[in-house]
Amino acid sequence: MNKVISLLIAAFAALSLHAQSLPNVKVEDAAGKSVNTLSMIDGETPFILTFWASWCRPCRMELAALEEAAPDWEGDFPLRIYAVSIDDSRSIADAKALAATSDWPVTVLFDTKERLAQAFGISSIPQVFIFDKDGKQVYTHVGYTPGSEKTLLKKLLKAK
Repeated sequence: MNKVISLLIAAFAALSLHAQSLPNVKVEDAAGKSVNTLSMIDGETPFILTFWASWCRPCRMELAALEEAAPDWEGDFPLRIYAVSIDDSRSIADAKALAATSDWPVTVLFDTKERLAQAFGISSIPQVFIFDKDGKQVYTHVGYTPGSEKTLLKKLLKAK
């Protein structure tokens, strides 16, 4: 029985390490315009995709840290960060107001029906993904701790 459980755990771990491609899902921009996630792939530069919500303090801390770190990163290559809010209809107005009054160096998108979040199996936020220039996932991390943006930059440079 223990061997079966060990094999199942090993198989699940191997599957979870498999690089995921960016799913083809529609989200909305701040104006309510539909945006296809595949438009994030430009074939030239890697990008960061982070999931957040207005009520999530660690999410706001992460976005503020990215805002602070962005000027240092921008000299390396064009910086592309997409911040996808998973706020639902009850809190979307708060998310839009927060995004509008922030200086985050990100393109803010809204996934109110959580289609993109479901495609990634998001169960906790903030969750960050790094994709290479072709839209293949090369890194993911759940949660935020001060200084983790430095790890993101290293991973982003490797994906270049």
